[in-house]
Amino acid sequence: MTSEMKGAAEGAADRLKRPSWKDPRLLVGIVIVLASVAGVVALVSAQDRTTPVYAAAHTLSVGESVDEEDLRVVNVQIDEVRDDYLLADEELSAEQQFVSVVEEGELVPRRAVDDADPQGRQAMTLTVEHPLAQAVEAGRLVDVWEATPGRMAGDEATVEQLTAGAEVSEISESSSTFGAQSALEVEILVDPDQVPDILAAGSSQAVVSVLPAGSPEPGAEEMVEGGADEGADGSDDSGGGSGGEGSE
Repeated sequence: MTSEMKGAAEGAADRLKRPSWKDPRLLVGIVIVLASVAGVVALVSAQDRTTPVYAAAHTLSVGESVDEEDLRVVNVQIDEVRDDYLLADEELSAEQQFVSVVEEGELVPRRAVDDADPQGRQAMTLTVEHPLAQAVEAGRLVDVWEATPGRMAGDEATVEQLTAGAEVSEISESSSTFGAQSALEVEILVDPDQVPDILAAGSSQAVVSVLPAGSPEPGAEEMVEGGADEGADGSDDSGGGSGGEGSE
């Protein structure tokens, strides 16, 4: 066997040898595999980074105390705005209340919770017999109008706006309704200086209507006749369309 053939045989034998842990090619391959796995894990972890946040278990009205039973925890990706929402790992205070309506399933904004209404508004409950417009719902703004019948036969009724742009905090069925005509209790938030006029309207023969904010002035005769019809049905013995009472 010539020296050239012998060298070729030795080279082929070297290539067929099992690589050892000291082989640079094996070490480089291992490093590449490990780097790829680490990159995939980091990417998945970044995409699955969620924060536990409180959401409303049902619609929460203005003035309701903050209670964990009314909330549920959801995990969401809100890294950039996490400070804007109520986090589930925060301790809730029984002295705090909701100062704006939070709809069912909605994440609870931090601005919706405070020790008291920052605008200093007071809750007033109006019992209304007339059908409400679809736009009248919790969280929306409404205007409250009062129609006062004439004192003498033939006198025209007068219409006065009691409040404009009041926020609706809650709407529920009246628990004191008698007769076939159904009634609703509409709780609104008003400035304290508007409370006396609303209370006076509720305790008089005046008819009170709750309309979406910015609605045209309602007709006096239409309001008064509607209130009288409701009184004839047994829904309102005084003939008024609604009554008002303060809420704590």
